[in-house]
Amino acid sequence: MSKFQLFDSVNLTEKTTLTDGGIAPPGTKGIIVEVFQGGEAYLVELFGGWVKAEIGGDFVPANQEESDAFMETLGVETIYPHQLQLVKSAREVMEVRSQIL
Repeated sequence: MSKFQLFDSVNLTEKTTLTDGGIAPPGTKGIIVEVFQGGEAYLVELFGGWVKAEIGGDFVPANQEESDAFMETLGVETIYPHQLQLVKSAREVMEVRSQIL
């Protein structure tokens, strides 16, 4: 059985080189978007800070309270279980959401 599940919220436990050559440091937030071979590896969307888009298309720093703010995607990378720490399971998030609705 897989240690993590689809849509689990995770943090990186070690720095990871991104496909574009950048570095995602330990603590980078992510969401599991695909599970490979029963959990041998995961495709994880990694997020940076909160930003918003300017009219010209550039991103500028923002805070999460701003209505048009979102977390910038750093990359979508293959990550191994030892590189991840569970923050919140997708099941837990959905249970809270169903209680609110």
